[in-house]
Amino acid sequence: MKTSALKRWSVICYTFVLIFSLSVWNEPQQAEAATSATVQSSSAGITADDPAPFIEPTVVNEHAGQKVLFDNTHGQTAGAADWVINGGFSDFAHGLADDGYYVKELRKTTPIIYDDLKDYNVLVIGEANIPYKASEQAALLKYVQNGGSIFFIADHYNADRNKNRWDASEVFNGYRRGAFDNPAKGMGEKESASAAMQDVESSDWLADNFGVRFRYNAIGDVTANQVVSPDESLGITEGVDTVAMHAGSTLAILDPHHAKGIVYLPQTDQVWSHAVDQGVYDGGGKAEGPFAAISKVGGGKAAFIGDSSPVEDATPKYLREDTGEPKTTYDGFKEQNDAGLLVNMVEWLSEKESYTSFDGKVTLDKPTSLHDFEQPENSTEPEPEPWAAPEPGYKWWDPSTFKPGSYGSDEEAANPVYSFVHQAELPGNEQVFKIRVAADNLAPLAAVDDLKVGLYLPGGEQIGKFSLDGKNWPSNYGYSSPFAMVSGATGHAARELYVKIKADKLGRANLRLKQGSKTLYTESVTVSNVPVEPLPGDGDGVIDLVDIKDARSGHIGDLFKVKGVISTEPGIFGAQGFYLQDDTGGIYVFQRQTGFHAGDKVAVTGKLDEFNGELELSSPVIQKQGTTGVPNGEVVNEINEANQGQIVTLKGVTIQDIQKADNYGSVELTAVKGGYSVLVRIDNRIGLDYDHFPYQNGNILNITGASSQFKGTYQLKPRGENDLEFADGKAPVTTATVTCDNLSGGSCLDHASVTLNAKDDMSGIEKLEFKLNGSEWTTYQSPVTLNASGTLLFGSTDKAGNVEETKTLNVTVTTVDFNVLEQWIDNASLKPKGLKRAFKAHLHLAERHQARAEAYGLNSKKGRKEWSLRNKILHHDLQKVMRLSNRHIDNESRHDLQLIFKHLINQ
Repeated sequence: MKTSALKRWSVICYTFVLIFSLSVWNEPQQAEAATSATVQSSSAGITADDPAPFIEPTVVNEHAGQKVLFDNTHGQTAGAADWVINGGFSDFAHGLADDGYYVKELRKTTPIIYDDLKDYNVLVIGEANIPYKASEQAALLKYVQNGGSIFFIADHYNADRNKNRWDASEVFNGYRRGAFDNPAKGMGEKESASAAMQDVESSDWLADNFGVRFRYNAIGDVTANQVVSPDESLGITEGVDTVAMHAGSTLAILDPHHAKGIVYLPQTDQVWSHAVDQGVYDGGGKAEGPFAAISKVGGGKAAFIGDSSPVEDATPKYLREDTGEPKTTYDGFKEQNDAGLLVNMVEWLSEKESYTSFDGKVTLDKPTSLHDFEQPENSTEPEPEPWAAPEPGYKWWDPSTFKPGSYGSDEEAANPVYSFVHQAELPGNEQVFKIRVAADNLAPLAAVDDLKVGLYLPGGEQIGKFSLDGKNWPSNYGYSSPFAMVSGATGHAARELYVKIKADKLGRANLRLKQGSKTLYTESVTVSNVPVEPLPGDGDGVIDLVDIKDARSGHIGDLFKVKGVISTEPGIFGAQGFYLQDDTGGIYVFQRQTGFHAGDKVAVTGKLDEFNGELELSSPVIQKQGTTGVPNGEVVNEINEANQGQIVTLKGVTIQDIQKADNYGSVELTAVKGGYSVLVRIDNRIGLDYDHFPYQNGNILNITGASSQFKGTYQLKPRGENDLEFADGKAPVTTATVTCDNLSGGSCLDHASVTLNAKDDMSGIEKLEFKLNGSEWTTYQSPVTLNASGTLLFGSTDKAGNVEETKTLNVTVTTVDFNVLEQWIDNASLKPKGLKRAFKAHLHLAERHQARAEAYGLNSKKGRKEWSLRNKILHHDLQKVMRLSNRHIDNESRHDLQLIFKHLINQ
């Protein structure tokens, strides 16, 4: 049975060799013809020992014989960077070749010396991530003083591609932020003793020699439109109106005689979302310092720009050296007037000129005003570095640890093999069946995203509808929605899709797999009117869904798939990371993809990692599955392992030891209650900082946030200023108002109405209850009526759970009848005494009329007559009471008798 069943399957694994070089030239044929370079595939394994690529000029012009060298010796391909002339800087390199320059890559394993540079007009350094040795700095300076020129391309602070604690701004400046006294600060013994760190010295090298310093700011997406005129930029800005910045830095002009800004940002508060400090230092504009600048030093020159985004293109060549995953770069060179500025800069740099300063050449800039923390010796590390732990086994200083397919590794990258698994003939006529997309030879735990599947006839007509869940189907026939796969430990990945084929479309068709717009694999299939058959098993290709609680208890390095709700806005704690929560627990997801928000329901497949003691899912593939509310914080007394990764709330805690946690205003405090003590860290990026912190030691607060830990210390991390509020520790207050006809003795005549009113100064009233004469507690909705004397108990509870102490109200009600009236007449101060006898006589007469009326029946003619006589007598006496002077009756007696007479008349 098993053998015959398998015969029904076409498990066809045509091999598609995906060239993972990713060295995609815009015009491959022309590119190869225009160069004599050995443009190699990354899968072949390329190291510094291989011949360096070069590009011959495509035209002969005034730049004939001029040569541009691109440094690739200092981590230019680390992490997501790919700043090489046959990769992510290829558009720039070809732009220079099209302008008459010869372009080559500098590739070597030993330190740079003057002889490496002397034959070139311009050296381009794209984001160096390994610090230059003192000897290399001396060679660079000698090169410039002798007439060479350098183009320094930096990026935002903390763009540390290889996680060695150095970013390009720090490398160029000559010192690490917060480590001016020790360039190897925080490094392990092997790391600091590595060849890469020998002869590395801290200095203010760029400022001392070129009159500029890269600021350690981190500004977001801004279009720089403050461009100096060409006559003030020595012609460099000719044709340049705007330049794009996508997370970058600016420079400080320190020596205006030798340095000048040429492109500035507008006024802006756009901070890079992962900035570790305020990001924007001086509100943009000129005060922020130039985005692009130039310098004249001796016989040579230098140029600077604070972001690699305007230089890069979308054709990375190598895989990541730390993970082996493909890189993603963008077409920045084609954006705004980026290309024009960059080529103009190289043209100016390549022209040898004898002047040694800008005096008399252009209007001199004013020096950029700096903050105290920008002085090298005063600088501090805003957050622990590196910004994330390096991948296990990866050592930035040791290329033997680099992943296959990355620059520096001599191992070939595996070429993925894609296939479809399906029954031998596909069921037609809109039957729902499943296919499986499979991939092999992937790197372990590697993600492949932006995949989609289509089914079409030889003429091109799309005849397939695809669903990722079997529930949601598109309205039109065409390619599936994009999806992703993550490989297991063996490099195998798989994903099953539901399919429906358009009615009456039987015969030959093509099943195609794409990644974006790129075709990965196409297979010829047959569509027939056959029944649906189940798919066979897939071994390790499908990762089972588990609860977050189970994922947290797994082994570090294992792959898990979980579902949950994003409970924190991505990015508030760095990168685009967020906390994820389901009914069983929570976990941090470290990732950099944008587009997700708190409240999104997502499925996450990622590797279980630990960073600074906190469990997280890293290198994730994330699929959004809907939206819902953000989880409410469960009330807890302490932060512990049981609630890690979850949103929790501390209720009514007293805050103590408020401290400034760093130079950028983050706050740490201790929250105590009932013997429990919790460290609360308030990151300045959530909108609160130390200088504007609205709370004081001793305040009682409710604090909500993500339960986390840092290096063994449990802590609570609020998500925003609304996560802190004054606690409502006071019970509400309820007042009772009695409404009735009050007799002088304090009792109510005939009946009383009691109105309850509860007030709470903070959280509001949750409920107000009363209990009358021992009855059950009842929710108060309207005034309570008492027709007899009684005892009313009442109290309220606020929304914070504070319960008011029960209050008691005794109400005396005097019933109205002739006996009561007679008693009041007896007790009244009436003078002369004959008045009492007269009133009582009339009272008895009225009482007899009432008795006769009741005997006849109040609705009978005689009854109504007798009742009328009764009321006439009472009304007569009421009028008499009102006419009596104070000499005959006191005011209290008059008041009481009037009320009683009126009530009797109105009965």
